[in-house]
Amino acid sequence: MDVLKAEGHTNKMLANLKNNIVDKKSTDKVEQVQKSPNSEKNDNESLSEKLEDIAKKLNERMKILDTGIRFGYSDKIDSMYISVIDKNTGKEIRKIPSEDAMRLAEHFKDVIGLIFNKEV
Repeated sequence: MDVLKAEGHTNKMLANLKNNIVDKKSTDKVEQVQKSPNSEKNDNESLSEKLEDIAKKLNERMKILDTGIRFGYSDKIDSMYISVIDKNTGKEIRKIPSEDAMRLAEHFKDVIGLIFNKEV
C-alpha cells in the first residue's frame, strides 16, 4: 500500500516538474523574442564576466586541493577551457579543448558572422 502511495506521489512530482519545464521553455522563448540586439550584447558581456568569475573561483578551489588543473575563459570563442599542468615543472600537459579546436571554433564563429552579417 505504501509503495502505491509513493509511486502516485512520484508520478505527481514528475508531472509537476514536466509542466514547470514546459512553462519555463515557453517563457524563455517569449523573453528571447522580446530581447533587443542591445540587450543580447549586454547579456553576452554579462555571461562572459560570469564565466571569468567562475573560472577564477574554480582555480582557487583547485589550489586548495593541490591539483594541476586550471580553468580559463576564452573570449575569442566565448567558452571555458581546462588546462592540465604538471605540478613539478609547471608545463601544460593538455588543454581541453585543444588549441587547434579553439582556433577552429574562433574561425567558424568569424565565418558565421560573415555569412549572417552579424558582428562577432
